Amino acid sequence: MSAVLVLLEPDGNETKYLPTIKKITNLGLSEIKNRIKNGNPIMKIVLFRDEDEDARLKQLIHELTNLGAKIRLFDSEINTNKEITIEYLMNRFNRYRQIQEQNELLDDLMYGDKD
Repeated sequence: MSAVLVLLEPDGNETKYLPTIKKITNLGLSEIKNRIKNGNPIMKIVLFRDEDEDARLKQLIHELTNLGAKIRLFDSEINTNKEITIEYLMNRFNRYRQIQEQNELLDDLMYGDKD
């Protein structure tokens, strides 16, 4: 599984985003400000390792974009060749969910009740 890094592009409205970021990441306000200022990730998670982390990542993206924030997502490292779109990430989540559903169906067929 790969890690996803979330960066917030400074736009002069960072203070508007701080409560949302703090609520979802549990980072302190000064830590969030420093990360934004220095171009460091405000969140980093390994995809599909923990459903709660995945949900927090989706919530962060959703809430920040609704506030008008410009976020950048990277796969594993901050490198322009590793930048991914929100659409791509959401497609990965959807595909993972579909695979999980297929696996559950197969498990039910293979190991379910044989009445």
